[in-house]
Amino acid sequence: MPDYPGKTRDRQPLADRLGSRALVVLLLVAVSALLLTGCERQETPQVAAVALEPVTLCRSTNMHLPLVVAEKQDFFSDQGLAVTVREFTMGRNALAAMLRGECDFSTAAEPPVVEYAPQRDDLRILASVQRTDNMAQILGRADRGIATPQDLKGKRIATVQGTIAHFFLHVFLQKNGLTLKDAGVVFMKADEVLGALSSGEVDAISMTRKVISQAQHALQENGVLLEAPGLCRNYVMLLTTAGLLEKRPETAVRFLKAVAQAEEFIRQHPQETLAVAHIGQEGAVAETEERLRSYQYNLSLDHGLLMGLEDAARWTSQQTGDGAGQSPNFLALIAAESLQAVRPEAMNLGK
Repeated sequence: MPDYPGKTRDRQPLADRLGSRALVVLLLVAVSALLLTGCERQETPQVAAVALEPVTLCRSTNMHLPLVVAEKQDFFSDQGLAVTVREFTMGRNALAAMLRGECDFSTAAEPPVVEYAPQRDDLRILASVQRTDNMAQILGRADRGIATPQDLKGKRIATVQGTIAHFFLHVFLQKNGLTLKDAGVVFMKADEVLGALSSGEVDAISMTRKVISQAQHALQENGVLLEAPGLCRNYVMLLTTAGLLEKRPETAVRFLKAVAQAEEFIRQHPQETLAVAHIGQEGAVAETEERLRSYQYNLSLDHGLLMGLEDAARWTSQQTGDGAGQSPNFLALIAAESLQAVRPEAMNLGK
C-alpha cells in the first residue's frame, strides 16, 4: 500500500536495521561507558595515617645532642611519637616544669634532682643521656682585673642557685683556696645572668657552657675563661614521673629507643651530626668539635650516677646548713625497666 502524507511508517526492529554484529558493538560501547562512569565516581581508597602519640619534652639549652638528633632525624616519629620540645636555660627549670605537669619528660643534672627528690616521691630517673667533666665554667671580665682564679676574691659572681653551675663554682673556688663568701656570689635567674655580666653589674658568671659561649661572644677580648676539666663529673638525666610509667610504660620505652638510635647516628656520622644540630652557628667549627669531644653520649644507668647524686646531696646539705639531713634513697628513684628493655647491657648499678 502506498504511503500517504501523515501516515506513520512501520519501524523495523533495531536488530534488523543494524545487524546483529553492529548491535553487539553498540552494547559493548554502552557497557564500557557505564563502567568508566562508575570508576570515575568511585573514590580512590585512602591509606589511613598512623596517629603519632603526643609527647612533650622539657630540656635545657645545653648540648643534649642525642635529643636534638632524635628530633631532627625523625627518630622519635619512627617510634610513633610526636615530640614537642620546650627549652629552658637551666635543667632546674625544665625539671620544675615537668613536675608541674607541663611535660612528660625532662632533663636535669644532679643538683635539681637532689632538690626535688625529697619533695616528690613520684620523680623517676630513666637513664643518663650524657656526661662530662667540663659542663660548667666561669667567665670573668678582664677590665675588672680578672685573669686567674685567685682574682675572683672580692668579685661579684653571678650564678643560679641550686644548679650544676652553682655546685661547680663552690668546688672551683675551694680548689683554689677560696670560699663562696670570699667571692661575693650573687644569685640570679638564668635569663638575667648574661645581661648582668655584659652591663658590668657583676664581674664574672658561673654557668653551663651554652651561656658561657654566649657571654664570650658578647665580651670578645674582654672575656676571661676559667675552667677546670676533670674537676666535676656530671650526668644529665632523662626524667619522668611514676604516673606516666604506670599509664604509658611503652611511651618511655619508645622514647629511649629513639635516643639510642640517635646515639648510634652520632657515633657513625660525626660530621653529619654537626650539620643536623646546626651547632656551628655559634662559633668556629674547631670550637664546636672540642665541645662535642668533652661530652660522652651513652644512654646508661651506672654506679657513677648514684655517686654523683650522693655528692650533690652532701653539697646541698652544706649549703642549707642541714648537714645532718638524711640523703634520699636515689636507687629508689631509678626506673630501670625502660632502659632494660632497650639496652640491657647499659645497666651497671652494682655496688
